[in-house]
Amino acid sequence: MAERIWMQTSIQASSSTLSKHKTDNSARGFTFLEILVVITLVVLLMGMAVPQFFALFSKAHEVEYKHLKSVLKMLRNDAVLRSTSYCLLFDLKKQQMMVSAEDPTGKCGEEYLQEPKVLKAHVFPEDLSLREAKPAESNYLSSGAATDLLEVHINSSGFVTPFFLLFSLPDSSKSWLIESRGIMGKLELRER
Repeated sequence: MAERIWMQTSIQASSSTLSKHKTDNSARGFTFLEILVVITLVVLLMGMAVPQFFALFSKAHEVEYKHLKSVLKMLRNDAVLRSTSYCLLFDLKKQQMMVSAEDPTGKCGEEYLQEPKVLKAHVFPEDLSLREAKPAESNYLSSGAATDLLEVHINSSGFVTPFFLLFSLPDSSKSWLIESRGIMGKLELRER
């Protein structure tokens, strides 16, 4: 009987050692698929968070320049693809930019576009003021008859009426000029 007990205990001991060894091996690392999923999630989250983070440190005039550039690009592409014409309106009194479609006579429509979101009426930030908005043909150094509304036309060929915008800080200590160049509406930003 003593031998029998010895066999039972030795079998139990070797069985528990084998079980312990098995669990140690399975908890040693991650599978390739698990690592791939985690990396994908991290990249997606960073792709959404990083632009928002850098937007906090962007200057107001740079943000407006980028916004205007994206709106102009979208309108030009849409005008060519749909064979329609658009108006980009800058209102000095309301300090905002609006977009409308042209009517058949070539005048700006009364209804402003609401979709996509980037084309909704855009109010300029309080820490940046639109001081002047004129067609590029006019001499922006002279103080001629100023209007409070500038209409920039984008025709069905994608050509943009040349224009310039003068933004400044509320105390007028610094100002920036956004000017369109050529018939394709390439924008340039410079400090004045």
